[in-house]
Amino acid sequence: MEKIIPGVPNLQRYRQLDSLRGIAALTVFFGHFLGVKATILSYPKIYSTPLVILFNGNAAVMFFFFLSGMVLSLPYIDGERPLKLTRFYLKRIFRIYPALIFAIIFSVILKQFVFDRGGMVPFSGWLQSFWTWQWNRESFHELLKTALLIGPQFKKSFIDPPIWSLIIEMNISLFLPFFIRVVAKENLSCNLLFLILATTCSCRGDYWPLPIFHLGILFARYRHQIVAKVSCWPWFYIGILLLLALFFYNNTLEFLQPILRWPWPYKFVWSNYIIAIGAAFIITIVLARQKTAKFLEHRIFTFLGDISYSFYLIHLPLLLTMASLFSYHNSFSMVYIFLSTLVLAIAISYLMFIFIEIPLRAFGVKLIKKYKVFNR
Repeated sequence: MEKIIPGVPNLQRYRQLDSLRGIAALTVFFGHFLGVKATILSYPKIYSTPLVILFNGNAAVMFFFFLSGMVLSLPYIDGERPLKLTRFYLKRIFRIYPALIFAIIFSVILKQFVFDRGGMVPFSGWLQSFWTWQWNRESFHELLKTALLIGPQFKKSFIDPPIWSLIIEMNISLFLPFFIRVVAKENLSCNLLFLILATTCSCRGDYWPLPIFHLGILFARYRHQIVAKVSCWPWFYIGILLLLALFFYNNTLEFLQPILRWPWPYKFVWSNYIIAIGAAFIITIVLARQKTAKFLEHRIFTFLGDISYSFYLIHLPLLLTMASLFSYHNSFSMVYIFLSTLVLAIAISYLMFIFIEIPLRAFGVKLIKKYKVFNR
């Protein structure tokens, strides 16, 4: 059942997609936890099998990008409401920044008063690379840039490493209305040509994720036709599609060594585009099979979806802190680190969702309704 957010128009939404986002956020956490002692590359028996989907944090972020393109375009792609730029941008600001600002303040408090640098010795070089800076004028300047998500020369892992993806979200949000309008107006042939053009122009620069968002918009545009077609398939064909989805979604790790030998941008950029296709296949299966959709609409999964954004923001600062505190505890230190981080991240994320995300999003909607200047 859909969650009603006071003050926010309750347009039809796919709750099963919220659940998928929550599961993806969990896989980011699992992947980061695996990196406490070593990176996932140290576990070839995992990353060369379908089990890697449980730890594939990079693929989960590509899934977030695809889903953002799809979900942000849904209210406009079918002509249900006019796309007003000021309204669109203001809603994005109130969606992203409130929880982000809290997560940054929370991370600073953890680093300053709880985190123990001396406790990081037993862990991987990757984990030890975070929070090595000291307070000075430069660090305050960097903290301000982090809070505003602006550059230049942005240190993406300065205080809360997952923030790197939010920089991309905000930058590409500036262009999304244009892409939504084009996709909504043009036919399939023109849209595919435009996708090829956008991919060719952006794959070599800082805006390489743009085609992933664009693909999500295209999926939103043709979702009814795609889902109607796939819903008639027998389970055998669905199984093949699922295998392809897993194959594409995990391609970066399944074919890591060959990919590492590719030249840029054919290294990770193009493999990330393949991940986005895998994400599209997964979403297609979920929307096309009613039993799968019903399963993902269970309250446990939708709860994970509700808190997924806040969970994504705070899980790594908590992991760093718990690792530093339990590093020399005893032979069960990894268990303590895992459980304490997971429980605290879920609890704090829920509080953030209730007391920060919902009220501030509702406040943004009230501003739009009250002042015409914001409804343009």
